[in-house]
Amino acid sequence: MERGPVWRVVGAAESAAIAAGQPYRNLAPTMEGPGYRACMLYAAMVCPYLARPNARRRAGAAGAAGSGDPADELTSAAVRGAVRGGTGAVIGFGDYEYAVTGAQVLFRFLDVVGFLPHESADEHLAELRAELAKPS
Repeated sequence: MERGPVWRVVGAAESAAIAAGQPYRNLAPTMEGPGYRACMLYAAMVCPYLARPNARRRAGAAGAAGSGDPADELTSAAVRGAVRGGTGAVIGFGDYEYAVTGAQVLFRFLDVVGFLPHESADEHLAELRAELAKPS
């Protein structure tokens, strides 16, 4: 992806921190990479875990807590059965960093430039329609 605003979908903890006006920089890297605004709005709506606060992760990620992988501390939120909980959000970032390890690519996001919170992601339907209607 080119530099400039990138988007990602986050769960309750990150959403709450940003809503409270706390400075944001995810110090623990994530395996979930950046995306385009329309793509992340769509992902938030169609992925049950991202869309609803009571949905649970169907599968864990490599390196998730309890897997025995040394990256456990870095990806502890990606545990099978974890509940998203609370308010999720689609968030825009001015920039991102990444690192390639022996087994995965990890991302960090910087400089919040957009914040679209949701209890249920269908709240983003009008935003998604508007994004898709823009000329390419």
